[in-house]
Amino acid sequence: MTRRAGSVLGSVLFVFYCGAVGVYLLLRPWSTARGLVGLPSSGFFRGFVSGLGLVHLAVAVADLKSLSRALSAPGGAPGTNAP
Repeated sequence: MTRRAGSVLGSVLFVFYCGAVGVYLLLRPWSTARGLVGLPSSGFFRGFVSGLGLVHLAVAVADLKSLSRALSAPGGAPGTNAP
């Protein structure tokens, strides 16, 4: 595998990871879970976990934009400063 292909594959996997974890953290605290007591049942805790999900989604979108820009540049690879 070439260095560029490895870099692209790593970036794609990172975008997938951040997107999947972001969606999970955004939606999971608000799903119906019975028997929650203490901190997990607190609205503040649920909001905090959902906020972490939004941060993951924002990172995924930013990295996807960076990856798209790098792939559209001639000869550019993700993580390099192509002119």
